Amino acid sequence: MSAASLSLGVLLLLLMAVLAVTLGFARLPDPLLELGVVAIGLFLAVSARIYQAREQHLALCRALNRLQRHP
Repeated sequence: MSAASLSLGVLLLLLMAVLAVTLGFARLPDPLLELGVVAIGLFLAVSARIYQAREQHLALCRALNRLQRHP
């Protein structure tokens, strides 16, 4: 299903975000390491929410298509 895939722009932005988080975490001094772990957790939570919203949107589109075909 081609509608289920993420767009090229979104994939590029996610790749750039992962790269930025990785480089930022690698350069943290020891006193700020705990803050870096929290920031990575926040990044993962936001990424998971984006994926969840995409799945919910696709499910809603499928349900609306079924309603249009069967009035």
